[in-house]
Amino acid sequence: MTEVSGLIETDRLATLSVNGSDSLFWDGVASLYTSFYIWIPLAIASILLLIRNINTKRLLLVLCLVAITVLLTDQLSSSVFKPLFQRLRPGRDPYILNMVDTVDGYRGGLYGFFSGHAANSFGLAVLFIWLVRDKLFSLSVLLWAATNSFIRTYLGAHFLGDILVGAIVGCLAGSLTYWIYYIVSRKDRNRIHIHGSDLMYTKSGFMRSDVCAFLCVLYGTCSFILIGSCIKQGVVFN
Repeated sequence: MTEVSGLIETDRLATLSVNGSDSLFWDGVASLYTSFYIWIPLAIASILLLIRNINTKRLLLVLCLVAITVLLTDQLSSSVFKPLFQRLRPGRDPYILNMVDTVDGYRGGLYGFFSGHAANSFGLAVLFIWLVRDKLFSLSVLLWAATNSFIRTYLGAHFLGDILVGAIVGCLAGSLTYWIYYIVSRKDRNRIHIHGSDLMYTKSGFMRSDVCAFLCVLYGTCSFILIGSCIKQGVVFN
């Protein structure tokens, strides 16, 4: 128990070291970044990426696996781990309650272990990484998932430990659902690379032009978040 208590205390201190700031700009960025609506264009771009590059008879399977990945990570977090461990979120932990910075008073629900945001983000990121097989794409979506997860600690909604475990669960869930896809579709594996140059297609046969379009939406949304926060705080110069 002493070791567990020490680990929890270390997590508290580490969380406080990266939680919040005195910057209204970064508060605005964090708030916008975790908004569901801001990522609707990226969700649409993701679906279009799959529609244009996945074999028609496998497309429904992939879309179902995307949904299963989200459902699996979400339910493991909200229906299994949170009720089982009942670990209070930083903003509700009596030991550090008054030291936690929040944005607009948001503290999240009562329990936070593990982070559903981190699990969902990394689950989808890893599934798409396996599907697309492109270095720039992989780096970009991993950075997106890591940022989306870390910001939850910045906002005071999760401990760093919640984020770390959520990320691990998400990676396992994304790999599991891809393994299901691989097993079901392995008879079609010989279709990969039949189109031509690696400059046009990724290792899994996705068109690089479609991957670039997806990345443009991702980076465009991130730029919009930064600009939006500037405008909100009146930082834009004439």
